[in-house]
Amino acid sequence: MPRKSDIHSAFVAVIQQNPKGYQWLRTDDFIRELRARNWHFSRADVNEWIERYQPDFTDKTTDGTDNHYWILRNMGMIH
Repeated sequence: MPRKSDIHSAFVAVIQQNPKGYQWLRTDDFIRELRARNWHFSRADVNEWIERYQPDFTDKTTDGTDNHYWILRNMGMIH
């Protein structure tokens, strides 16, 4: 049975660091990690969850797809 705490741990598990030091993730990576934990979110669900529960992440997608590129703002934190 999936637990709510699994959502946050899946989110933390997919965060990567780029060569400039910024922390980032993609929507599809988060979905894949959630499915491994028995949660089945759509792209819209995942993007809404990040907007709601991770206010220090901003969408830097340039191609207009639903597979958003989320990046942690300067001096931000993971909630």
